Amino acid sequence: MPTRRKQNANPVIAFVLTVLLFIAQFLSSKAGWFIANFFDCSKIDPDGLFASVAIHHIVQMTCALLIILFLNKARGIKGFKLRPRFDRKGIRYTLIFCGALTLYYLAVYIIGSFTHTIGTYDYELNRTNVMGTLGFQLLLAGPSEEILFRSLPITSFMHYLKPDCKKTRAAAVILTTLLFGLAHININTFEIPWFQVCYAFVLGLTYGYTLLRTKSVIYPMLMHSMSNVISVGGCYIYMMLVK
Repeated sequence: MPTRRKQNANPVIAFVLTVLLFIAQFLSSKAGWFIANFFDCSKIDPDGLFASVAIHHIVQMTCALLIILFLNKARGIKGFKLRPRFDRKGIRYTLIFCGALTLYYLAVYIIGSFTHTIGTYDYELNRTNVMGTLGFQLLLAGPSEEILFRSLPITSFMHYLKPDCKKTRAAAVILTTLLFGLAHININTFEIPWFQVCYAFVLGLTYGYTLLRTKSVIYPMLMHSMSNVISVGGCYIYMMLVK
């Protein structure tokens, strides 16, 4: 009987925890934009492409780390996997992921060139814009989003959804990925960019699985950053070749 009550409580705990994590992620993102709006970045970023969003991600990541610190000290939750950890599987997964994503975008641009379905950026590809956007994607996008959308929720789910088994780990990754997908929806207008949400969901499953397998958020960070660099950089190369 006690075991049955414990198992039946898991869906309720999962739902409540999902809501709380969504609120924490939403408020962290809002805090990032709130603080970013205090800074005038027009001198270093005239087109408004990377400076404000960089501040947003720094604040967002800080909020996530403060929540993690609170959960660790006040609730005794451990295992956020923030420390760098050498792992052969992590290196192999990262290299395979980058290779597969490169081939995917190569196919997209080759097919898109013939079908005229490639969307490009509407800003000038000068040194400031290219270096600024790629620098942001490489150095900040992965670390900030993986701490907030992977390390924090997966560890929280694994702590409260027991026992630690394949079913629990799968639930933690899927629920975390759902939250990651929700982050790509415009809550104010309820516009759903379906391709972007589905794309984020697939990548989120990959990042979450990698975190659990390698026991370090470093490899999902690398994957996330490189996926953004490959995506944005690939479009830049396409634009320069077409031009």
